[in-house]
Amino acid sequence: MDSTAARSLLAEPGPDGTVDEFAVRVYEHALGRRAVTPEALVRELNAPRRRVDEAVRVLRGLRLVKDAAGRRGELVAVDTEAAQVELLVPLEQAIHDNRRRLAGVKGQLHSFMEAFNSNRRDRPRGESVVVTDDPEEIRLRLLEAAQQCTGEILLMQPCVAREHTELRHAHPLILEALRRGVRTRALYPHTARGDAATRARVRVLTEAGGEVRTSREIHGRFLAFDRKVAFVPADAADAEAGVAIVYEPSVATFLGTIHDLVWQSAFRLEAGAVGYADTLDDLRSTILELLASGIKDEVVARRIGMSDRSFRRHVAAIMQDLAAESRFQAGVRAAQAGLVGSARERRDQRLHALMAMEEPA
Repeated sequence: MDSTAARSLLAEPGPDGTVDEFAVRVYEHALGRRAVTPEALVRELNAPRRRVDEAVRVLRGLRLVKDAAGRRGELVAVDTEAAQVELLVPLEQAIHDNRRRLAGVKGQLHSFMEAFNSNRRDRPRGESVVVTDDPEEIRLRLLEAAQQCTGEILLMQPCVAREHTELRHAHPLILEALRRGVRTRALYPHTARGDAATRARVRVLTEAGGEVRTSREIHGRFLAFDRKVAFVPADAADAEAGVAIVYEPSVATFLGTIHDLVWQSAFRLEAGAVGYADTLDDLRSTILELLASGIKDEVVARRIGMSDRSFRRHVAAIMQDLAAESRFQAGVRAAQAGLVGSARERRDQRLHALMAMEEPA
């Protein structure tokens, strides 16, 4: 008989995995004798009767001691393997029976669930917009929308570091939808390319089959399912105002159209890509345009999803390239030099210039 095995059986059900050391001592003492009485344990272990009785109660519950046959009031130790068989087999059988019953209930409810979901899809909702800041309600409504989604999920959001409640809850639901074959397209600002947390999220999404691009045109956040249900900020100016869940297909379709337009000119983000890649010019063009409009630095940084420190570093590099003495002057000079505008516009300008050079005089 192994007291080490008994020690594992005597582990208390708790995070610290503590063991009833005195019960182990009692068990070890009983192992060395054919039979032992509680009175002998009190005397030989020099312990109070109450403590001995409690240890015996624990050992009886774990089937590690039992009454000695034909010896009234005496106890004998039981092999740990035999105790495990006696204790665990009934529990395993109960688990098996419960699983079988659970499968049966699920099977019985399946046809009713299909009828209920079909009726709910066909029936217009009594609520077009729900505004809430309750995380549990947001989570449940996200779960409902994700489970009913069969075609497409559209996501537009800032960096993960600035992620809000509904987008954080949505991430595992999006991954589950991808496994079901639901197409998912996510849009982030260019600055997400320099954010470690966002890049880690992108890696998980793309490995699951999602598509990710970045753009200069990301100024807010929304999440749309099948262009029927949309989750948007309740108040764009107040991050703590909660979420508006819009059950109006026309609104969700409109948001989907905006997503499509931004998606067309956005840059694909690969999980293994390093740095800003081809988006650096587009990002600096955005900074220049906002500087030329006279907007404060902190407002510009917040709008493009960049920290103040990173923003100042980019501005310093731009001013050095343009030999400008102020931010406003840098914006004006960039506009005069045709350095502002989207990357697509700049590509078109270069294309037109090349075509003009090739035309006969």
